[in-house]
Amino acid sequence: MREEDRCTRDLEQQRPRPWVGRPAWQGSALHENPENVDRLPSTLQGMASMESRWRNRNDSWRLLRGARSRPVGMAGREPKRGRTFQAALEQSEQFLRSAEGAGPETRPLHIFYGLSQAGRAIAAASSRLNDFEYRPVGHGMRTQDTRDQTDLWRVAIEVTKSGTPQVVAKALDSVIWPAKTQLTLAELWPLLPDTAPERGPHELSWFTALRYEHLASGPRASRLDIESAWLSGVPWSIYEKPGSPDTVEQWLTSYPKLAGWLEKPRLVAHGGNVRMLLTWPARVEHAGWREFQRLNPQLEGLPDIRAPWVRRATQYGGEWWALPALRGMSEPVHPLLAWWAILLALSSLARYEPETWAHLIDVDRPASPAVAIEHLMEEALSAIPALTAAALAHVSVFASR
Repeated sequence: MREEDRCTRDLEQQRPRPWVGRPAWQGSALHENPENVDRLPSTLQGMASMESRWRNRNDSWRLLRGARSRPVGMAGREPKRGRTFQAALEQSEQFLRSAEGAGPETRPLHIFYGLSQAGRAIAAASSRLNDFEYRPVGHGMRTQDTRDQTDLWRVAIEVTKSGTPQVVAKALDSVIWPAKTQLTLAELWPLLPDTAPERGPHELSWFTALRYEHLASGPRASRLDIESAWLSGVPWSIYEKPGSPDTVEQWLTSYPKLAGWLEKPRLVAHGGNVRMLLTWPARVEHAGWREFQRLNPQLEGLPDIRAPWVRRATQYGGEWWALPALRGMSEPVHPLLAWWAILLALSSLARYEPETWAHLIDVDRPASPAVAIEHLMEEALSAIPALTAAALAHVSVFASR
């Protein structure tokens, strides 16, 4: 029996009840005060769960349109914010709906401005922003190295001092890259799990989104004092690098939410995929959690949301992912902000460098990134409204404290 199969067999015996498809509530006031779930309207409870089933974008838009008649968070308390919230969501939907019928020549423009307007709705609903901040101005990022660029992955995005993405980051209690930091599309593209099927023939970066599969206890049944997780999508260069133990440990420092692992990471290669097994000290479930679940049936089967292993990963598209923190940051950026940077770059190429853009989206050209671009934009049409719905649920929970 292969080592991976043996480990998986033992771990499967300890698997807890699956929670995929349940609301994540990560990073929200529910970590400290789960009773805030009672304060969420039924519409918002649905919005919070959109991350788990965003393949049907119409579900996302149905919930977002429902929120417009009952603005959430601060948009529901202050009429001026409410009007901004409603108008921004209407424009976001129109931009993204129009993108569905647009070709790759103009599609990134529609998608980027759809995301930008969604960001304004999130800002209007957030209590972390004052009455001046919730109306942001400026892109907050700019592209570099786009003139006559034939290599998509070398296009760079520089973060400026202030702008809309910085305001959205504050609204979500997230971080953003420091001002004047330049990140290439080769670094940003792998941050999105959506890009995994089409990342080109070469490995873009060592630091990618890793699928996180939590398992209740260690590979030996007697080890009930540890928790374990398989990480899928580890770069082959990490697996094959000489002096692998030091390389692996150094590489893991770019995933700060995974810190605190106990035993030497175990790497297994199979079927073109490299997986890593990590273990951490076990966490006893919070004493009042089961009673809280009994009183709130919508949370049935969800593990203790304050347990540290929940905080090691981010729920995205119904699965859990470990995300890297680039350029020495203390934590990963919110996926919405990764989308923001990538779509700004693509829309800028399409708008300001039409000849270069036409070259990049030419599917007949050898080694063309055209299919990767097309795949990303198609995924964006579902991911952005779902992430917007989840973000609005997040800021509304915070506003309810």
